[in-house]
Amino acid sequence: MSAALAIASAGSATLLAWPLTRWLGRGAGWPLAALYLLGALALIPPLSLALMDEPVEIERIPWVPARDWTLDLFADPTGLFFAMLALLIGAIVLIYSTAYLPGRTGDHHGGAGGTGGPGEREPGERGRGDRGRGPTHYGFYQLMTLFTVSMLGLVLTDSLILLFVCWELTSLASFALIANSGRTAYAPSLRTLIVTFAGGLVLLAAVVAMWLRTGTTSISEIRVHEVWATDPGFTSAIAVCIAVAAFTKSAQFPFHFWLPDAMAAITPVSAYLHAAAVVKAGIFLLMRFSPIFHDVAVWNVLLVTFGMGTAVMAALFALQKTDLKQLMAYSTVSQLGWIIATIGIGTQAALAAAALHTLAHALFKSGLFMLVGVVDHEAGSRDIRDLGPIWRRMPWTFGATVLGAAAMAGIPPTLGFVSKESMLTAFGEVAGGHAGAATALLVAAVIGAILTFLYCARIITGGFLGFYRREDGAAGSAPVADVHEAPVRLWLPAALPAVIGLPIALVVGILDAPMAAIAKAAAGPFGWPPLERGFAEYRALPADVDPAELEYEPHLALWHGLNLELGLTALILIVGALLVWQRRILDRALARDLLPFTGAGLLESLVHGTARAGRQLLRPTASDSPARHAGALIATVCFYGAGIGAWAAVTGTVLPPQVGNLNRTIDLVLLLVVTVSVIGLCAARSRLASVVLLSAVGIAVTIQIFGLGAPDVGLTQLLVEALTIIVFMLVLRRLPKDFIEPTRARHTAAIVLGVASGIAATAAVLVFSGRRERSPIGTYLLEQGPEITGGSNVVNTILVEFRALDTFGEVSVLGVAGIAILAVLGSVRSRAGGDTPHNQDDDFLPGIARAAGEAESALEDATRNTVPLRMLSRAVSPVLIVVSLLLLWRGHNEPGGGFIAALVASCAFAIYYLSRESDSPVSKPSTPVAYIGGGLLLAGLTGIGGYALGEFLEPAHWHVLGQHISSALFFDLGVFFGVVGLVMTAFNTLGSGGTAADAVPETDLTEEASR
Repeated sequence: MSAALAIASAGSATLLAWPLTRWLGRGAGWPLAALYLLGALALIPPLSLALMDEPVEIERIPWVPARDWTLDLFADPTGLFFAMLALLIGAIVLIYSTAYLPGRTGDHHGGAGGTGGPGEREPGERGRGDRGRGPTHYGFYQLMTLFTVSMLGLVLTDSLILLFVCWELTSLASFALIANSGRTAYAPSLRTLIVTFAGGLVLLAAVVAMWLRTGTTSISEIRVHEVWATDPGFTSAIAVCIAVAAFTKSAQFPFHFWLPDAMAAITPVSAYLHAAAVVKAGIFLLMRFSPIFHDVAVWNVLLVTFGMGTAVMAALFALQKTDLKQLMAYSTVSQLGWIIATIGIGTQAALAAAALHTLAHALFKSGLFMLVGVVDHEAGSRDIRDLGPIWRRMPWTFGATVLGAAAMAGIPPTLGFVSKESMLTAFGEVAGGHAGAATALLVAAVIGAILTFLYCARIITGGFLGFYRREDGAAGSAPVADVHEAPVRLWLPAALPAVIGLPIALVVGILDAPMAAIAKAAAGPFGWPPLERGFAEYRALPADVDPAELEYEPHLALWHGLNLELGLTALILIVGALLVWQRRILDRALARDLLPFTGAGLLESLVHGTARAGRQLLRPTASDSPARHAGALIATVCFYGAGIGAWAAVTGTVLPPQVGNLNRTIDLVLLLVVTVSVIGLCAARSRLASVVLLSAVGIAVTIQIFGLGAPDVGLTQLLVEALTIIVFMLVLRRLPKDFIEPTRARHTAAIVLGVASGIAATAAVLVFSGRRERSPIGTYLLEQGPEITGGSNVVNTILVEFRALDTFGEVSVLGVAGIAILAVLGSVRSRAGGDTPHNQDDDFLPGIARAAGEAESALEDATRNTVPLRMLSRAVSPVLIVVSLLLLWRGHNEPGGGFIAALVASCAFAIYYLSRESDSPVSKPSTPVAYIGGGLLLAGLTGIGGYALGEFLEPAHWHVLGQHISSALFFDLGVFFGVVGLVMTAFNTLGSGGTAADAVPETDLTEEASR
């Protein structure tokens, strides 16, 4: 349970982040960091087992039992390594944030001063100018802890589904943390989201393909499946998908631009997410699937070429930057390229070197990011053109930065030196030791290392020695004499990860066992006991190879004697020092754009181009006219119908015989009524006549449904027809009495579409109706439904029990439709008053005049003419309410149910509305919203209650006073309220005599705004 405890500890931090921040302000970082450390302590037992090569048990927590999905937690060496990085570096960053973020008084950093409150500045803008803003850190701590939980779930899971979910959560949290840093961060955060989500889609494709092909979601089982040995094409395709997904997360070419873009985030976010956590998610993904692909050629080529190419390219870009944070960002991209290229080698030595450099990079880069924040705070700028010789003024910050930069440059005796030499050793093993490939990679690595040395020197000489300072400085930067060392609580957490690499390097041999365990876990089938058994059947060792020979035992040390790697390091340092000496020549060479475009610019162009293409595709239906939308849909259906018919004719498809005794005389009569009504509807120019004829079609269809023995459906159709007529009339009174005369082209198109759709519909009815017996599922529901549900009305039990999720979705759609009606009509000025539209006839109903500002009405004397309806309403409405409740109660056993009951109750509201003397709402504006929301809430809570029995929406059954009662009754009641709320919304918005906005709760619009 160690992995679960670690995740629970970080999850507790997420739950407590808000109240702790409210109580302690920026000081909430201290208890949150303590929870991180508790999570790290929980991982020590499995870590000790991993170091002893003991198999690790998978913790299976039930998630979706019906699908046999479990939350599998797997604390293997690789996962433990990345989890420890996330927790320990995260704890340090949280402690740093307690001094970095602005305090309660509004003084940035509570006297520690500096930038980085809710938003960062452009380079050179004075940080202390941000003082005075009220600090709110709820979002920062909440999102930081949420990200950590997502990261732990990603690295400690054995479930392919959970891995993908957590992968996406890390992208969302990263996006939110960047966007939370201020308005200038919105565009960069969106670009980050687009890139990482694109990688997520590629990963999703790989996840689905692996799941379908292997039949399991267990990563351990997938990694030992025989498909990887028997289907090289599938293996290569998945390898490419995994690599591309990792490239997007770890900012590798061509997706490298999002990481420098993300430097709009505040420094703690950059130090954690963009140095030690989110970018490491891509590294983890590669190492997690390395056992499958480490000897696949496309995997090796992709990782080595793109990784080393990115390392060199990003190092060049870093040398062009004057903003220290941007320089750090490109250096991160470069260092990640080194790690990915090393993983691409695929040997155990290479994977151990990649893991070691991942550790070294997490330490020195997170420290350097935080130290840049310290400099930015004290000097008021992070632009090297504004920074003078401040190393004497900030000795502790300067010393820690020197150690961090030396580690990144690979200068002995730092941990970065050991990891860089290990990677150079691994590069000599590329492509099975082929001399040409190894030489080319080593040359590229040396070039990249020299460039790394140069930008590390640029950090020191530009940030502390003033080599690049402009004579006039910057308006917001502090004079050197005013710069002083930051408080200990600010610089000490920043210096800790950068400095700690030095003592680790001096005793680097203690990392032999951890690196060996990670290498064995990530290098392939014979490297780790739990994987060896699965691969043995189809990746058998050659007869002349002893398994013991494959055991990798690293011997990490600062000194391995005189060898090629040491010679290359000496060459790198000498050439780098010479170029620093002649830095002006190099600066002039790099003082121009290396490329005529930027990655961010290309993405913006792609987004804008996609938007333009979307608008072009939208143009055929970009109209408020329903006819245009319906025409496009009808044409599409007819096109596919013609295609299916042609395919059936070509293939000679034979239809099954029709079931006998289907034809009835009444059907011909109803068909005649429908035909005459439709013909009249097509010829009618009056809107009122069209509604009457359309209603005739609906009534004829309703009679046919009753005749077929479906009272539930028939009653529903009848009630819908009645309510629809009323709503139609409410709409028609705001429209001209006649349709606009169509153009000849539109008239012709309507005839063509009408004939085509009629032929298609007739053919579909003849082909699909009456040619099969009752389906097996239908037979099952009719025979077993009453026994399973205790209800004899199979239609209702299907809706509220067997297919309750569908019904819940439909009710949700109705609720959204009701809210949409309020939103749309609430912003439209009523046509009952004010100016009359140009196409509005004043004689909507002949002979009826109205005063300006009064609603249209067919009643000359509303008080006297509504007397019959008022009397009818008083007599009938209570009866309808009682009938609706009866239909709701009996729906489980007799025709009825929540939907029909709601329609009957809505008819009572309709009669009440029609009997009113004025066009006023039938309820308070908030009542329909309460009905809709309450109905959805009741239905949802009923579904959640089903978890007590095992699944969402699973009904419970009781017997009370001899009556069978199902929890589905409460679900049906939620449907009832939702439908009634929708109908009330229609009456309030469409039937109100004032503006539609009057029917919207809490609408505050002036008359001008409503126009």
